[in-house]
Amino acid sequence: MSRGALAVPRGGGDETMMNAEVEEMEDTAVCEVDVRSVTVRFSDGVEHAFPVRPDQTILAAAKEHDVRLVHQCLTGSCGTCVTRVASGKVRMSTARGTSLLPSEAAEGFRLTCTSFCDSDAVLQFDYPSSVLDEPGPARCTAEVADAAWVASNVVRLTLRLPKDAGLEFRSGQYVRVQVPGTEEWRSYSMASTVADLPELVLLLRVLDAGVMSDYLRSRARAGDLIELEGPFGMFYLREAKGQHIMIAGGTGLAPMLGMLEDIRMRAGRKPKVLLSFGCASEDNLFYVDELDVRAAWLPGLKVKVAVANPGEAYRGLVGNPVEVISAADISDPATAVAYLCGPPPMIESARAHLERLGVLPENIHAEHFSASAA
Repeated sequence: MSRGALAVPRGGGDETMMNAEVEEMEDTAVCEVDVRSVTVRFSDGVEHAFPVRPDQTILAAAKEHDVRLVHQCLTGSCGTCVTRVASGKVRMSTARGTSLLPSEAAEGFRLTCTSFCDSDAVLQFDYPSSVLDEPGPARCTAEVADAAWVASNVVRLTLRLPKDAGLEFRSGQYVRVQVPGTEEWRSYSMASTVADLPELVLLLRVLDAGVMSDYLRSRARAGDLIELEGPFGMFYLREAKGQHIMIAGGTGLAPMLGMLEDIRMRAGRKPKVLLSFGCASEDNLFYVDELDVRAAWLPGLKVKVAVANPGEAYRGLVGNPVEVISAADISDPATAVAYLCGPPPMIESARAHLERLGVLPENIHAEHFSASAA
């Protein structure tokens, strides 16, 4: 029998039931209106649309509807799930910390694991959908081949992976390693390329205190076993014909080294590359000779090395790796692509400086790290 054919007798109980049915229908209508539609767009033009409830993060909704997005930590601390809002209102949770810089948030970047939709929205992801078909993170036990001090506060850690490790990565990405003798894990960018496997090189900053710093300072030995997992992150070398601008602070040089090697090994015409590398003091500098060699290998590479607080005998560039870059260093800002790696304040400063010089915001890629994770 259809609802329209029901005979409704009078009476308080029946009237209450009717009111309850109306309220239920109204509640359902409100819920349907509150559901937002999100469209995600990848750099290769692939799109997916799915509904998001008001109390649901974008990443959680994507998982619920079998839409794959790159992510890792689920807490907002790694920045892997970053996206740019092309249209709509998307807010991030204020209940927990985030790796996103204020300048990035102001430009429309959001982390899908902590973001909610206040309207229908379109999100742009800075990677092709094909990335989602690549092998996921692998885990293995690596052996320490060497732990060498290359500066007063930097150790080059060379790991030897088993032949069946299955680690496939893009230059610029990072791995997580477990500090021997602890339950603590730390994340570091690779300074080597996939062609160098089974050897993997990491550049680690050593602080006054920290579980990894203590290990490196007092008990790191060749033959030590280290649990390793990766790769992670969406900071990697893009296909671009314009000038490549790389700005690295301290051990932020690590991913740039892998990218430079990838550029050198690619067939065909190489793009111009500007690498600006800086440290706080002269005794913090490392790999300067290595960079000279790379410039000889890659004729289109221009290297700037700067020290923020030099001694009296220092004769090089003074300042940080951001401020030593001028408009004259950038041949065509509209086509340039930039890679930034270092502490968050450096990233924020570099992003603003490059945009003032005409580099497009969507062509600036960043990987920032925190010294507290040492």
